[in-house]
Parts: sequence; C-alpha cells; structure tokens
Amino acid sequence: MFSPKSCWVLVLVAVVAIDICYGVYVPDAQWNKYKLKFNKTYPNAATESNARFYYAYNVEWMAQHNSQYERGQKTFKLAENQFTDMRLIHFNAMFPVATPPTISNASPPPQIPTVIPPTYDISKNFGYTIKIEDQGMACNSGWSYSAVKSIEIFNAIQTGNFTPASLSAQQLIDCAGQTTACTNQAPQTVFDYLSKYEMPLMPESEYPNDINQTEAGMCLVRGNTGVKLSQYSVVKDNDDESLRKYIGSGFPVIVEINPTSFEFMHYSEGIYEPPTTATRGSHFMTVIGYERDAVTGLDYWLLLNSFGRTWGERGFVRLLRNTNVKLAKNAIFPSVLG
Repeated sequence: MFSPKSCWVLVLVAVVAIDICYGVYVPDAQWNKYKLKFNKTYPNAATESNARFYYAYNVEWMAQHNSQYERGQKTFKLAENQFTDMRLIHFNAMFPVATPPTISNASPPPQIPTVIPPTYDISKNFGYTIKIEDQGMACNSGWSYSAVKSIEIFNAIQTGNFTPASLSAQQLIDCAGQTTACTNQAPQTVFDYLSKYEMPLMPESEYPNDINQTEAGMCLVRGNTGVKLSQYSVVKDNDDESLRKYIGSGFPVIVEINPTSFEFMHYSEGIYEPPTTATRGSHFMTVIGYERDAVTGLDYWLLLNSFGRTWGERGFVRLLRNTNVKLAKNAIFPSVLG
C-alpha cells in the first residue's frame, strides 16, 4: 500500500496519480505482467505513471462490467488488451470521423441468388483460415486493412485458393491514402485507386506493413504483380437485409462502425451490443458472416477487425443482429476482380 509520503511523491510525478491514494491501484506484479504481455515501454517515469493509473482505472471498470456479465445482465465480456493503459478519450481520438470521397465510381451490385443460407461464415463455408492483421496504434488505417482483407478473402473465394498470401495494407496507405492516410480516410479510396487506375494490390511479403509509421510513406509500387480489382459496389445505409444477402452469397462487405466506447475498446467475447454514446468516430471492419448463438439464441454478425488477436475473440467480434441495431453504414465491397 502507498503511504501518505509516497502519495506526495506521486503527485510530483503526475497529478493523476493522486487518485491511486483513493483506491485505484494495481500491484507491481500485475502491472509488470501486463507490460511484458503487450510489449509496453514508456519514455519516462511520468508517462509510465499515467499509463499505470489508466490501466488500474480501466481494470476496475471492466470488473464491474464483467460481474454483470456473469449474472447474465450483459451479453459480452471485457478484458485487458493493448489499449488498457490508455484513457478512453485518447482511444477515441485515434478514430476521427472518416471523410469518404464525394464522387462514387461504384458499379451496380452483382446478381445474387434469391435464397441464401440461414447462417453463414465465409471462413467456415470455404475451410479458409483468415489471418488476423494488426494495424497498430500509430496510424488510423482500418480503412486500408479492411479493404485489403475484403479483396484478399474475395480473391480466395473466386480462385479457390484458400491459403492465399496476405496482401499489403501499407501499399494503400502509402499510395492511395494521401495526406489523410492516418487520420480520416475511407475504404472507397482503396477501391477507386485499384479499379480506376488498374493498379495491382501487392502481397504483404513484397510490400511489408509498417505498424509504427505515423503517416503515409513513399509509394514503392513496382511491376504488375498482384491482385487486380475491376469493380466495387455499395449497400445502401441501413439496408441490413441486402447486406446479409451479399455476405451469404460470398461477398465480404466492409462497414463503418463507431468505436468510441469503453466497451468496444475492451471487448473480449460474447455478443457485442453497441452502447449509446455521445461521441462519434469511424472505424472500418469486414463482415464475413451472420449466425445465431447456441447459448443465448441471439442472432449476430461476424466481423473481422484489424487490432490483432489480443482484441476480441482472437480478432473477431460478434455483433448483435436485430432490427434496432443497424450495421449497414457506408457499406462497400469488391464485386469483380481484374
């Protein structure tokens, strides 16, 4: 425990540490374990003191949420991850509202079967293990990772190659993202760049991702090797039934969601129900399925994120699917390969 003297020392290091003296505290062993697990380093003692306080504070709030989950009052659980040493306001600041292009080059949606499966999971239906990507914390690049992953999955389905090489999100950050590549860019920029200019999307092995890069780098595309995209299509906002039909027909669809909540920040498992929040932000994920939970009987969407395997259900989130929670927002998908 902290003595009054130690509290005054902490005040000199960081004002927020005063609250530690009032019950927000984490033992050294727990804090060191967290730092080791998530490879955390801090430039100085004051920064680490702040991070430790936020970690302790967030863990306490998660415990309260999870006690409700255990009593059946919540449908999803929270857990520590790479964001737990951050203040929520700082996490939210990572995801400003996106600004999609004002002109769309989308093609009419493709014809699809009138009857689709009652439940569907692209990875299960095709025996395809999807690699989980990690966009890191330096660049708001979910727009690029989601677009690239949708093309990667769609190409695997179309070609029958279910062990495809990962494609490069960094290429699109550097070559298509322009000055807003790490702030408020949108997936349509990726599809316009690839289809309008007939650019190949290169393998990640040839154009490595750099999760420490804070802004777009120099575009290094060379040659003509890679996956090409001819057309993309969109789903009208709030048209979740059309969204379900395209997914059930083998089209991975990108959607925009609002990530600015403590619950999304620490989602771990279960059927996620977005909380009501006064803040707005943009993050993009790829919808790859829709199913029903056998335990709760709740219908859900299955979405692929780009926060690595330490977030959510090993990189995925099961999002509640009902008439009150609309998912189709700025929904866009690859429809014809080059």
